[in-house]
Amino acid sequence: MSNTSDVKHEIPGEWLIRPCEEYNDELNYCRSWQGRLYQRYMLGQRKDCTPIAEALHSCMFWLQRKDVQELKKLITYEEDRLIQRKLSSENNDVWQVRTQPPSDWNAPLPDWARQRAESIGKQKPKQTE
Repeated sequence: MSNTSDVKHEIPGEWLIRPCEEYNDELNYCRSWQGRLYQRYMLGQRKDCTPIAEALHSCMFWLQRKDVQELKKLITYEEDRLIQRKLSSENNDVWQVRTQPPSDWNAPLPDWARQRAESIGKQKPKQTE
């Protein structure tokens, strides 16, 4: 395996890897005060940024040294990240999943909404001088 193109075809899942800059941006956001505020609001606690730092490290080692073990670690990180993202969307129970639209989905608008819609159409555009 003297060529990187040989390695790309031999390792399944290599297409999952993002550019190293994205891991760096993700790590910077995770450690920033905006990221910490978001974590506190959404998770109720601080998120551990260590896996992102390890992914960045693996990405850099893969780019610089073509270390296949680091590539495999990075692929594992990305697969876990995708699985977690899929599970979180499947476990989202905020909205009720419908099999068909509501029975009154095409009912006429209430009077107040119809009058408002008509008044919006009657307004003249403002003249700028």
